Amino acid sequence: MSRAFGGSARSTNRRIDSLARERDSIGRILVQAELHSVREEVESVRQSLEQIEGLLCGTRN
Repeated sequence: MSRAFGGSARSTNRRIDSLARERDSIGRILVQAELHSVREEVESVRQSLEQIEGLLCGTRN
């Protein structure tokens, strides 16, 4: 009986470890996605500033 219980506990621990790894992986993906979004926003602002600069200088790109 203790062997069956030990096997079950081992299986449970493996599952917990697997879920923890999945959680960490998802966390990393979310961080990367957020950084990608920030990069896109920075690029958009850069383009806007270039357009404004062109208008202020009397030239348009």
